[in-house]
Amino acid sequence: MEAEDKLYCDYFLEEEDKIKRVRPPTSIDWEKVARLVKFLKVFYKCTLIFSASKTVTSCLCYSEIVDIERSLITKCSSSDEETKKQANNMRDKFDKYWDGLSNMNPLVIVASVFDPRNKMKFASLCFDQLYGKDTIESRKLHASVSSVMETLYDHYSFKPTNSENNEDTEDQTEQTDSQPQPCTFELSDDEDDCEGMLSIYDKVVGLKINEVSYNELKVYLTEKPEPRVENTLGMPYDVLSWWRRNCSKFIVLSEFARDVLAIQASSVASESAFSTTGRVLDPYRSSLTPYMVEVLLCTQQWLKCTYKKEDAVANLAQMLQEFEFFESLDARNSAVAIT
Repeated sequence: MEAEDKLYCDYFLEEEDKIKRVRPPTSIDWEKVARLVKFLKVFYKCTLIFSASKTVTSCLCYSEIVDIERSLITKCSSSDEETKKQANNMRDKFDKYWDGLSNMNPLVIVASVFDPRNKMKFASLCFDQLYGKDTIESRKLHASVSSVMETLYDHYSFKPTNSENNEDTEDQTEQTDSQPQPCTFELSDDEDDCEGMLSIYDKVVGLKINEVSYNELKVYLTEKPEPRVENTLGMPYDVLSWWRRNCSKFIVLSEFARDVLAIQASSVASESAFSTTGRVLDPYRSSLTPYMVEVLLCTQQWLKCTYKKEDAVANLAQMLQEFEFFESLDARNSAVAIT
């Protein structure tokens, strides 16, 4: 534009309120913009994943958070002072929001573990990348997440205690005692009490079943993660379908995973959070055409950027007067045309 458009160069030579405009952007400025766009691409990708409403987002949440943290750490040591300053400010807000990644809600990490392509190996790799391999922070996070998973797994595999079963049996015996009982032969107490083999077998098999169900979590974590193969149809990987297919293998763990994966990363889409359309379209102004909504939004933005606060009232009044003047001219011309 500097080489071909003369008006482009003349614009920057003009003065605005007796102040000369800033020079046009140079190639160095465009390089800075390119680096900034590359830096903000991480946040753009994260926003798309967090604001998704028709796919599972909880298992992808932690990987995006770690990517942002690593990107901020890299930019904080950048040679560009402006980028370094912005990265430091963003990291301060990032740490304030999450209270440090080491203190964040462990369910965010647990959700990533329930992605069969990740499991605990991915979380351990994230800990090593952030805090160093075999450091105190890395081991502490690994132990904390493992403890939370085991505690919640025990909660999901909880069965009624023997005392509750005894209470139920006592209630049943009380009901049966109230009914007339048939005559029975009484066996002598002198005979030796010998537990039947069927009852012993039931206890042994029940114990083994409990052990197997308790090991579901260990079996899942020790198995090899699923390969990251691109879908031939271009569809994203369906985590819930994998758990649905393997629910017979992981009976208790699938219940646990279903509840964790049902949590969405965000309950509000990013477009709703940053959109100003709701301030223009309300229940009392819902018949505006798309063209008029665009005009109102653009005019509002231009007024904010162009006019200063102290001159805004005078400029708006002048604009209204000119608008009324042109409307009166149009009305007069239409009346003359009719006559």
